[in-house]
Amino acid sequence: MNEAGKKEVAAAAAAIIFANEGGYSSVNANDNGAVSVGKVQWHGNRALLLLKNIAQKIGKQAATDILGAALHNEILTAANWQTRTVTVAEKEKLSKLLGTQQGREAQDAQAEADILLYVSNGVKLGIEDKQSLVYYADLENQGGAGASKRVGMAAAQNVGGPAKVTLSAIHAAALADKTMGKYASRRTLVYKKTAALFCGSSSAGNQNGGGKTMGVRIGHASISENGTVNGAKGDGTGKEVCVREWYSKPWDFMAIHPEEAVREKHAKAVEAACANDNIGYGQGDRNTLNTLAKAVGYDLSKVGKCNCDCSSLQNVAAVASGAAGVSYGGNGWTTSTMKAALQKAGYKIITAREYLDNAAYCVRGAIYVKTASHTVCGLDNGTNCKKTLEKAGLTASAPQNTAAAGERNYTVKKGDTLSKIASEYGTTYQKLASYNGIANPSAIRVGQVIRIPESGSRTYTVKAGDSLWSIAAAQLGDGARYNEIKTINGLTSNVIHTGQTLKLPTK
Repeated sequence: MNEAGKKEVAAAAAAIIFANEGGYSSVNANDNGAVSVGKVQWHGNRALLLLKNIAQKIGKQAATDILGAALHNEILTAANWQTRTVTVAEKEKLSKLLGTQQGREAQDAQAEADILLYVSNGVKLGIEDKQSLVYYADLENQGGAGASKRVGMAAAQNVGGPAKVTLSAIHAAALADKTMGKYASRRTLVYKKTAALFCGSSSAGNQNGGGKTMGVRIGHASISENGTVNGAKGDGTGKEVCVREWYSKPWDFMAIHPEEAVREKHAKAVEAACANDNIGYGQGDRNTLNTLAKAVGYDLSKVGKCNCDCSSLQNVAAVASGAAGVSYGGNGWTTSTMKAALQKAGYKIITAREYLDNAAYCVRGAIYVKTASHTVCGLDNGTNCKKTLEKAGLTASAPQNTAAAGERNYTVKKGDTLSKIASEYGTTYQKLASYNGIANPSAIRVGQVIRIPESGSRTYTVKAGDSLWSIAAAQLGDGARYNEIKTINGLTSNVIHTGQTLKLPTK
């Protein structure tokens, strides 16, 4: 696997590792005998090196103001923190240091380098399967290089060589390991998350390009962080409400709104929900999404901690689309009531199997339903989307690929990866992913249009009640462009504050 391939796998692993560990400011005062800190919970001496780096970046006076002279001096001069735990007061000081801008930047850089190293170690061992390498990276982050190598070699022995290692094989070896087997719940959670990556083809099938080219995408609410139908509010895994590749349940019908603008707004609402980690999965409190969405004018990027299920998500998105005749009601849609509700609102219903069993017939903004089971929204037009629209008695319009001012468009070709495209245009795959709202940098598809930002910006001062989505909608004409604002301002979350000055891309 080449360097671009390793980086794509590392990006997928990073999302899982970050969800398993802490936030930027997190500090575990005593994690198995030593302090651990930050977004991937660097432990012992690794925590010390990170803190030393941040303290040097922030400068002596600022670091002393945060840490106090004694702790600051210890961090700069100590050689061993393998058994160093911290007090409550020290924990608060370290948390403040980690949460500074320099602290976040240092963690981002260190995390990227570390996770790439984890993946590279798996490749050196001879593992080729991308899912297995993601799992291997999380093993190394949790247990160290010795544990990941031990599990990887055991898996290779079980299946007849490292090149034959699959996700199931490495997971089984981890559960059987004397040390990593003690963390069965985390191992199983990582296994489930990793199984959702690189969907739709052999994950070992494209090892020279750094990630598979994703086909048509869908957006849906899937399952809670517990792997059950109920969980805590918010998306604890990044996969509870998410974008993934199109799949068949098989579907019972597809519902298409006659107006393209309505379909587009529905798709964008689903994408906003998938990008907002405040929105999680839970059937018991499925209506909380609608309650909070209603309070913010159905701008799903502004919704706080809540849950939904598959059908309540699509119901809220349909309300956000402005579709005439659509409302949420007391308990929202369920998959068993959706067909009647959609027909009543004027959606065109397609039941012919030809159009339901193949992603090529997907229409962006179409709603797929498996009665009494599941529902998703199509986020891309398949190659035969015009035939689907014709089947529904609608006219297909030509796709709009015109670049906005201040950017250029690039159409993905066979063999492309986001890293390769980024390199050609002098940027990084992380920035392109953020700029284009790509949830999984490892998965782009042939024909997909990637927007490449160019120079030129203006500023905006944040007002009370603003969100990145509302600013993008008002200033750029499209709320879905909020990722562009995040990118050019170096924001690592959607949190902004009144009075903050933001650079805006050109329209």
